Amino acid sequence: MAGTVKPTVIAGTKLLILVGDGGSPEVFTAPCGLTNTTFTLTGATGSTVVPFCDDPEAAAWDTKEVTSLSAQVTGTGVMAVESFTLWNNWFLSGVAKNAHVKLDNPGLGSYEGPWVLGNFKLTGTRGQKVTVDVTLDNADIITYVPGA
Repeated sequence: MAGTVKPTVIAGTKLLILVGDGGSPEVFTAPCGLTNTTFTLTGATGSTVVPFCDDPEAAAWDTKEVTSLSAQVTGTGVMAVESFTLWNNWFLSGVAKNAHVKLDNPGLGSYEGPWVLGNFKLTGTRGQKVTVDVTLDNADIITYVPGA
């Protein structure tokens, strides 16, 4: 018989990109129009082959160490007119903005810090609405804030 306990899950619309306005205090809002958000944490690794002392001819294990960490969040959706100025001005400025990547569910948190807008892509297809594709890359240290 199959199990009867189901996991608690989160709706896909609850993975949010919240962009800061630069004010004091800073206010974070979700740009309108995004329908798909993907968040990726990456650890780059370096490797070293460490031979065995008692049998240096034997195949040695490749040991790995994390050498750097990075974060990236992408968003795709329709190009809401209400969000165009935000994306356009941010990209053209070439500067980092504070943003949060939030799992909008009680008890879960957000990843916070400065991000650069590394990609701002618009696509127009006949018979469809203009779409947007944005990529935010960490500009410095990103921290996890539990329950935020």
